[in-house]
Amino acid sequence: MKSVAVVEGWAGGPKLSGLFTKALQNNNFQLVKDIRSADIIFAHSTGCYLLPRYNQAKLLLLVDPPYWPGRSIAGRWLDLMKTDWSLLKSGAGANSFISKKLWELYYIFAKPSFSWSVLKNQSHLDFLEKHRDKKIILLRNQTDQFCSPKIADELKNYKNVNYLEFPGDHENYYINPQPYIDLLLKELK
Repeated sequence: MKSVAVVEGWAGGPKLSGLFTKALQNNNFQLVKDIRSADIIFAHSTGCYLLPRYNQAKLLLLVDPPYWPGRSIAGRWLDLMKTDWSLLKSGAGANSFISKKLWELYYIFAKPSFSWSVLKNQSHLDFLEKHRDKKIILLRNQTDQFCSPKIADELKNYKNVNYLEFPGDHENYYINPQPYIDLLLKELK
């Protein structure tokens, strides 16, 4: 059984990623809190910036780091709100929408270091430098509101990084965990 540490992003946390962590457990992954001891690290959004340099992970799966030089965090956040609003109108329900937004606000204020990190790191990929000895899959969801599609061009300087795209938006793994689980299972073969 492989151990996985999940590092959620700026406005994310266990109350929003519960479906994903349950899917990990259902696929025989052991969830661990100690990032340094995990076999696999799954990091989303700002969580990609905050991984410790020294860890024993054999694989880092980095999903949608908020890298988009020249585009404001506020503008990206508004785009995400529009997506959430369209989901609300599609029948997800007002209670789900309000609950999600309240949890996001809670996580933003509960993790001030994440707010600082996204502001500091959003225009460069320096965080990849400290993991040049690791196998990294950097995954961008195709309609992601926080990660620029131009990130693929920038990743050519990192030979240890494999770039992939999945359908979906910035928070796709919250509601559609199986493609991410399948990717991890494929990498373990």
